[in-house]
Amino acid sequence: MTNFKLIAIAAVSADGAIGIDNEMPWRIPEDFKHFRNTTMGHVLIVGYNTYLSLPDKAFEGRTYLVLCGHHDFENARPNVYKFDNLQNVLLFIEYNPLLFVEKKIFIAGGAMLYDSALAYCDEAIITWVNKLLPEANKRFPVSELISNFALISPETEEDDWSESKTGMFYKINNYKRI
Repeated sequence: MTNFKLIAIAAVSADGAIGIDNEMPWRIPEDFKHFRNTTMGHVLIVGYNTYLSLPDKAFEGRTYLVLCGHHDFENARPNVYKFDNLQNVLLFIEYNPLLFVEKKIFIAGGAMLYDSALAYCDEAIITWVNKLLPEANKRFPVSELISNFALISPETEEDDWSESKTGMFYKINNYKRI
């Protein structure tokens, strides 16, 4: 699977949390803007619960490949395609390259998708949220990220955190597979 690049994109707490009961446990408008600007015009692979949690506005200007597994859902959107599993999505991309010309393909959650898809990713864009959430039940595979990816920007892990207008501290790091 070398004719396309997969990029994981996620907001992750300092202890690896990405959600509590299918809800994002923070609101960082600056990160939403970054996500929108980064993914606009591209393709997002998401799990079923992530798909259900998206507001209507999220579907503008993007194509969604939804892993629905055993779930069946009616889809009235022209830019949403459903698949039973990750392997079928990857095969679809591999054998339909003209559909994805000049498009980036993002893995955009949830937790089960990150667990199974990070191994296929070439890059990762992580918004680190300076918060601990031991009660979270949805987690990002941080150990796999640290073991298999190198930080490419910012230059060091110590780079300053930004403060959101909501008062939360965050920083956006880019990683490349080593």
